Amino acid sequence: MLAALAGCCAASPFGGRAASPARVHRVGVICAGGGGSIGYFWDQLRELGYEEHRNVEYLLKDIDATDDLTGHAARLVSANPDAIVACGNDEALAAMRATSRVPIVLLYGDVLVETGIVASLAHPGGNVTGTSAISTGLARKSVEIFKEAVPSLRKVAIFSNLRHPVGKVLHAAAEDAANQLGLAVATCDVADDAGLATAFAQLSRDRPDGIVVGTTLSDRMPQVIAFAARERLPAIYPFAPAVRMGGLMAYSPNWLPQSKRNAQIVDRILKGAQPRDIPVEQPARYSLGINLRAARAMSLKIPQPVLLRATTLIE
Repeated sequence: MLAALAGCCAASPFGGRAASPARVHRVGVICAGGGGSIGYFWDQLRELGYEEHRNVEYLLKDIDATDDLTGHAARLVSANPDAIVACGNDEALAAMRATSRVPIVLLYGDVLVETGIVASLAHPGGNVTGTSAISTGLARKSVEIFKEAVPSLRKVAIFSNLRHPVGKVLHAAAEDAANQLGLAVATCDVADDAGLATAFAQLSRDRPDGIVVGTTLSDRMPQVIAFAARERLPAIYPFAPAVRMGGLMAYSPNWLPQSKRNAQIVDRILKGAQPRDIPVEQPARYSLGINLRAARAMSLKIPQPVLLRATTLIE
């Protein structure tokens, strides 16, 4: 069969050679919890012409959150990928420990300069680029919006994982914003389930006027939402789904445009661009979600100017 095909090509009246098959790019993926959680990103790569089994191969696409990220990153690098896609800071740092050569695209990074992942947003300087979802500015703005939404705030509890570098940086920014607004702050270090239980007990005894929830508590958000509802405590969250789960407010980046930009960055790198020459991008838009049912349950009236700024209102 192959000989017959070769004969057909040789006999072509145009005298040209057969077209070379498309190059298959190898893209490593390191996402705690599995690459399936970033489906819109895969869709955007397909829009740009990347199709599995035709011109791209995704290496070790799905892993469990409990897997060793450092070992996973080392296995990816040994497979000689053209680029590595990292979902968050921990994954990017693991990949950076494994290689300073392979380009790394960080999908949803947090405070990248402060945590040492890039030299600056404009000039990353190494083998990492991508988008930065959460910044100290976002942490500060969340506290300001919370104060506008709940004018009676005098004391806030800030839930953070202070054992995590991102948690420490964002906690400091939120605490500074609260101090600037004249608010007293109760620090709740929630690094694990025991810390969460301690925080709940502390707040039941010494009740604040509201809770600011940090980004490093994403896996414990349902418990915090349930506690806040039970105690009738206003709370603001950093993830939009929180308001659909019963949380009062969420101020967060608009994630979908970031997925598109990250796909474009991967495309540029696979075509030869270097990460150090591609600025890290930040979200152009943020969303404010408010759950009015939750507000009514705690007899809270959100001021009209804040309601008018909301992108999502749940009646």
